[in-house]
Amino acid sequence: MQEFVYALLMVQASYRQAIQKRIKEQGIDLTFEMIQVMRCLYRKDAVNQQDLANQTHKDKSSLSYLLNNMEKRNLIARTESHQDKRSKLIVLTEEGQALHQQIKIIVETVYHKVEETTDKNKLQFCVDYMKELSGIISND
Repeated sequence: MQEFVYALLMVQASYRQAIQKRIKEQGIDLTFEMIQVMRCLYRKDAVNQQDLANQTHKDKSSLSYLLNNMEKRNLIARTESHQDKRSKLIVLTEEGQALHQQIKIIVETVYHKVEETTDKNKLQFCVDYMKELSGIISND
């Protein structure tokens, strides 16, 4: 099992490195964590900080630092929630949305490379097995 988890971590690290390399080649100065936040906000705009922390698997203080940095770069904005005035919602700015579109194309090229060189049946087996393992581990 340890070897399996190690292999998963290696795949995750390789994925991050591939994305980071291509982003730097395009002259984009973003961390992988910023990209994760942007992806979550693109999928569902106007997310509160706690939900965003849950989606990105970050603690609130780390996420707060990250969001402050992104706000300074005009990638995100904080707005008041209509339901709860104390709660701030995080949204992508127009600049953030435009940058996300560039990044989305870069990420899709990485996916495409993997898809064209990988046996689709093996890939689907891995996905199914990962879901099964996740269920087993989370029921512990």
